[in-house]
Amino acid sequence: MMGRPDRVPADSGGKRLAVGVWLGVASLGTLAVWRLSVYIESLTELARTDRAAAAALFQSRVLPILWGVAVLSLGAGGYLARHGLQLLRSPDSPGLDPEQTLRRATGARGVGFLLIAAGVLMAITPLTAVAVMTWALR
Repeated sequence: MMGRPDRVPADSGGKRLAVGVWLGVASLGTLAVWRLSVYIESLTELARTDRAAAAALFQSRVLPILWGVAVLSLGAGGYLARHGLQLLRSPDSPGLDPEQTLRRATGARGVGFLLIAAGVLMAITPLTAVAVMTWALR
């Protein structure tokens, strides 16, 4: 097999496992968001009669969960941005003609910038939203 010694061929079993794990985590996250939205609806009903109690329950139960989600999104965003930076920093593939290398490098560079932008947005947006909510509830 010709190629760079620092690159290892992808394992199809590992890919399937990774996709399965991501699908499982996404399913659990969807279920958690649905359950949280039902709880927030009940807090909205409570706020119509007792606003102070609803605000206290939101601060003690919902806000910590939202901070946890924001921290997870920070990690996922950092992961995406890291892979985008790796794409931007990776050298050209040896053994390809110059035109093919240029096309591959241009595509990889675009994907790298896209991953960095998505990672930064994924990291910053939830953190900012939860920080504003926390500040507004002080």
